[in-house]
Amino acid sequence: MSAVLRGADGTRLSVDHGLCSGTGHCQEAAPGAFRLADRRAWPAEGLDLAAADHAGLRRAADACPWYAITFTPGGNG
Repeated sequence: MSAVLRGADGTRLSVDHGLCSGTGHCQEAAPGAFRLADRRAWPAEGLDLAAADHAGLRRAADACPWYAITFTPGGNG
């Protein structure tokens, strides 16, 4: 199972819950973009991918020790 968030411009953020162990590294790398629940990371409620810190989301994907987070920027990257 995965949590997937898609922006209107094609931006995509996903967390693979088969891999995620809820370490919280994503929250440290991108404060406000993730929440932890049920020992898994989830995109934060109301997260606007168009306005989000894309560099922070890239850091969060890179910081995940289980490679559970995928961030793909849309049209304006």
